[in-house]
Amino acid sequence: MGITHVVCAGIFTDQCVASTVRSLADESFDVIVVEDGCAAGTTELHERELEILNMIYCSVMSADELIGYLPD
Repeated sequence: MGITHVVCAGIFTDQCVASTVRSLADESFDVIVVEDGCAAGTTELHERELEILNMIYCSVMSADELIGYLPD
């Protein structure tokens, strides 16, 4: 299908979102996680998981950054 990039957002950053991102990265997709489009049980869990994911599996950015990143 030619899909190379996937944008992820959702609830439970440290669970569902993280699992999805890792699976996509393992399949060689370029993944973007929308940091203000996700949530976790606590702010600390959310922020820590984004730090971990951003180092290895994806690019983390805000919704505003994503809009600026997308082609016109």
